[in-house]
Parts: sequence; C-alpha cells; structure tokens
Amino acid sequence: VAHGPHPRDHDLRVNKKMKRGALRSALTDALRSDKLAIVQGVEFDAPATKRANEVLEALELTGRVLVVLPEPSDSGAFEKSFRNIAGVKVVYARSLGVYEVIAADRVLLTPEALDVVEATVGGTGRSTTEEAPAPASSDGEDESA
Repeated sequence: VAHGPHPRDHDLRVNKKMKRGALRSALTDALRSDKLAIVQGVEFDAPATKRANEVLEALELTGRVLVVLPEPSDSGAFEKSFRNIAGVKVVYARSLGVYEVIAADRVLLTPEALDVVEATVGGTGRSTTEEAPAPASSDGEDESA
C-alpha cells in the first residue's frame, strides 16, 4: 500500500539527571513523611526469617516494607531472611528505583546503603565547597616565555 501505516516507537527516554532528581525527591518525601528507618548493626549468620520478623516488629515496620542494602552480602543470609516475608522487598542501593520508594509504606536502610544512595543521587559530583580556579595574571606578560 502506498503511503501506508508504519510502525513507530513513541517511547520517551528520561535522562540521568532527571532520574537522579526524581529519586532524590522520592527519598526526601519519604524522610519528611517518616517512612525512612535507618538500622545499624543487624547481621545474620544464617538465614532466619523469624529474626527478620522480630527486627521488623521491633522497628514497628508494617505494610509494604522496602529493605535497601548496599550490596549483596557474602553469605546472602540477610537477603534470604527478609525475602520470605510477605510484603517485604529487598533491593540493592545502586538499583533503587523511584517507584519502589513511592510504593513502599516504610523504607529500611542501612548506613552503608544510605552512603551508596547519596553517592548515586548526589548530583553532578562536584562539591559546592570547592573554590573557583585562581584568575590568570592580569599584568599582560606571557608566563610561558
């Protein structure tokens, strides 16, 4: 057919800066609405769902809980302990998504995971405390001579 329909892809691509900004905004909203909980020193020698339930009950985390870890653990005991609980999702800080943060009722972070997330959404990578470069000499002489 002359001038017939052509299949087209109408997907839009979101750039990295907007993705980081959206994640930063979602985490800020979670912090303001008291959805974030930071826990330190929780380690599992072996997978124990019962201990993971005790941790969630002690922190009063109910509903859909998002557990954010900095990286996969060597033994995998921490991940295995939480993944078997209904309503709990375990993700790693580098692959944390905006939808996961928004969909969760509570977000549980470790301090190490928080550092990784801050580095991920931190911005341009240039510190605001850096000084501007020194101005070139204005006496008109060429320093290379």
